[in-house]
Amino acid sequence: MLSFDIRFAPIFLSGLLGGFAALYLGLPMPFMLGGIFGAAAFVLWYERDNKQLPKLSRWIRLVFMSIIGAMIGSRFSPELLTLLPQFWISGLALIPYILLAHAGGYAIMRFIGGYEKLDAYFASLPGGIIDSTALAEEAGADLRIVTAQHFIRIILVVTTVPLLFLFIEGEAVGSLAGQTMATTDYNVVDIALVITIALIGLFIGQLTKLPVSHMLGPLLLALSLSISGLVDINIPPWLSHAAQFMVGTALGSQFSGVSRRLLTRGLGMGILAAAYMFFLAAIFATLLTSLVPADFGAMFISFTAGGLAEMSLIALSLNFNPVVVALHHLARILLTVYIGDFLSRRVFKLVPAR
Repeated sequence: MLSFDIRFAPIFLSGLLGGFAALYLGLPMPFMLGGIFGAAAFVLWYERDNKQLPKLSRWIRLVFMSIIGAMIGSRFSPELLTLLPQFWISGLALIPYILLAHAGGYAIMRFIGGYEKLDAYFASLPGGIIDSTALAEEAGADLRIVTAQHFIRIILVVTTVPLLFLFIEGEAVGSLAGQTMATTDYNVVDIALVITIALIGLFIGQLTKLPVSHMLGPLLLALSLSISGLVDINIPPWLSHAAQFMVGTALGSQFSGVSRRLLTRGLGMGILAAAYMFFLAAIFATLLTSLVPADFGAMFISFTAGGLAEMSLIALSLNFNPVVVALHHLARILLTVYIGDFLSRRVFKLVPAR
């Protein structure tokens, strides 16, 4: 049974303040990243005198991860089916990209950062922050290290890419342009559909033993319903913000016991890993432009390991097809989860979670 400790209240309040501060500053995924930063800042401040906060229930993350999975899957349209045959080469290219990005990131985390093997493995996954931390939690890795590294990578990627194109194109893009994939044209049916798909997908994911079942189950169910044309869901902006806030704040609370040394080291490793992934994305984009109906910019954004929604927004702002970009990032996330989960069980002899 879930219970609420009054000591959690300042954590959620700090996460909320961090979310609004990030929104005011125009940062990408403001309530996710702001929630992580705000909650982590409070936890680090509270524990400066060796005080200890209770552990926040993991079910808070699981439930809201399911909602986020349903929302991501619902963003795809039947147009996806006509695009798939045109981008099969770049889709296949994601496999070597993931392997190279993960191998290089692991080398940076392990041999330069000095992290333990398990922590370095999950901290360097080129997936999303939600799915990567979920895999790390199942494997028993240090969530403080994994969350910190993915948090830093996401910040660097989704803020650097818009600024890079701002410098090149001379105008703001993505989150900096204030665009959103959510809509104000929604009703109670849309909300009910998202929650229903999230709960059913969560059940299906656990029943079929999908890796990160609480997110992939709802995501794949929503995707199937959306591309088949059976449902057309309008995502309320407040629901998207609320889900990101809850997951971000819950992740931020995991920073309990993190030292300044770990954060400083994490920033250095994050910069190196992000720079390596940018370089790798540029190489793949250059090689693929003559093989698929997309230019360098679209392919670069498609292979840059940032957030699915944020990279889609950047594509929209630059008049690239956001479905193409979103398709590649969804494939990257799914492949990273399956490849990362598969290899981890063979390298570290992990026992599948029940």
